[in-house]
Amino acid sequence: MADNYLERRMEEYRAGKLAAKPRGSKAGVARKEGDVTLNFKGLVAVVLGGSVSLAEAVVKRFRAADCNVALCHDAVAACTKLAQSAGCRYYPFDPHDREQCASVVDDMIERRGGVDVIVDLRGVDNEFAEAAADDAAMLLLLHSHPRFGFVRSTEIGVIEE
Repeated sequence: MADNYLERRMEEYRAGKLAAKPRGSKAGVARKEGDVTLNFKGLVAVVLGGSVSLAEAVVKRFRAADCNVALCHDAVAACTKLAQSAGCRYYPFDPHDREQCASVVDDMIERRGGVDVIVDLRGVDNEFAEAAADDAAMLLLLHSHPRFGFVRSTEIGVIEE
């Protein structure tokens, strides 16, 4: 009796009847008329300095879009933790050192085949960065997409009301 059971199960296995059934994936977000989808996969970005909160928001936005990110910052403890949690490369040095920044770009060219965008946060006011870090990060990500190649520079500033 056990032999018959095993033989039958083996036949079912060979016929593919015992294969794991593919789970129905969750339906993607339903798109509405007017929605636009952008693919950032493979984009290589270098983030230079700025406040830690703004740099963190930018790194997380770019990584969420599956971009390869290198971060140059002098806040070693905070940025090491960020790099480990977000999955980016971290270069612990003063981002105002032009020579070291050039070496980061060279390293990313060697590792990833090029750099698509450099996000320079060094001149951004820290107070602004704290208040609007996530919004600024999203804007920088969108402007970095290859389809928006006509955008050469995006400057962050406070709008006076």
